[in-house]
Amino acid sequence: MIDAETETSESPAEAVELVFLDVKKLRFFKRGATLRLTVEEDRSHLKVSVLRAFPLSEPDRFFSVQDGANKEVGMIIDPGELSNANRKLVHEDLERRYLLPAVKRILTAKERFGTVDWEIETDRGVCKLTTRNLGENVQRPAPGRIILSDVDDNRYDIRNIDELDLNSQQLLFQHM
Repeated sequence: MIDAETETSESPAEAVELVFLDVKKLRFFKRGATLRLTVEEDRSHLKVSVLRAFPLSEPDRFFSVQDGANKEVGMIIDPGELSNANRKLVHEDLERRYLLPAVKRILTAKERFGTVDWEIETDRGVCKLTTRNLGENVQRPAPGRIILSDVDDNRYDIRNIDELDLNSQQLLFQHM
């Protein structure tokens, strides 16, 4: 049996302690596609992600900042108080994370080596993606609705299977 205290140096109380970040001390910047964060007089994080704590009820407040190990760095209560440059970088990261293009048509789908290469038309244009193991990478949030996740964890929303043309439906069911 593994003792929980040997796994981490945090006590249970420390593990759930909520840290509120002072927006005046935050400096977000990008290195390539990676969002980074420096907290003045504290530390720098080489990779961070920003998530909405309450994406449905409070989409513009309460942003959780997590480090590269998915450990919470802290919470931004009101992102509107961020500097313009920081706010722009945070919103770009959120747009990328929560982007969910709507699938209008499936143009091609070809299976190869246990993956399926798709070419689809979305509300944001035509794109190519690869999926693996559709049993694990398909969500069905409602009857007739499917969300596909590709190998890069991008998601694509088929809002209503019945609204797809017949060829698109056949390609979809052939590979599911």
